[in-house]
Amino acid sequence: MAIDKQSFDKLVSEARTLKMRGINKKAIEKFKMALDIDPNNLDIINEVGLALIHIGEQQEAIQFFNRAITIDPKDPRGYANKAQAYLTMGAFEEALAVTNDALKHVIDNSDIWVKRARALESMLRIDEAIDAYNEALKYNSEDPEIWKSLALCLDAKEKWTEVARAYRIAASLHKKRGENQDADYCLKFAEMAERS
Repeated sequence: MAIDKQSFDKLVSEARTLKMRGINKKAIEKFKMALDIDPNNLDIINEVGLALIHIGEQQEAIQFFNRAITIDPKDPRGYANKAQAYLTMGAFEEALAVTNDALKHVIDNSDIWVKRARALESMLRIDEAIDAYNEALKYNSEDPEIWKSLALCLDAKEKWTEVARAYRIAASLHKKRGENQDADYCLKFAEMAERS
């Protein structure tokens, strides 16, 4: 069956507009209609799953992420999003298992490493979480949120010099983005760590 590109694009556009307006259930309906036209579209499969997480339908979201993984086991989004669904449910062992599976196929994705770190952190396996955040930074050192998450783990280990460094890097990244309030908060946390 040839893809009806015009109908598909219209449905996706409508779905994204609805989602931006917070009308998630209607957005999901439109996304699903788009998937009837192009059932293997990984972008839309992942968008449906994320919208389902947003409305608290994690189990159905996981089914969509499984579908994405089946279609392309080397695409990191399905794994990262599936791990996120489990994290939002408090199913940390399951989230960790998803990242273990992901790393057999995709080793160089920061989002997978971040989800792994969050699962480990939630399980109070702080040293392993620090290692995972450091792996994430190898592949994306420009995300201040990763640096701040690393800082929190280092804080738990009372590694004050490293905490301050992570917050200072996060502050400079926020500053570069024009996020001055976030940068100021990070600098305050860095100074507190330096005084500790």
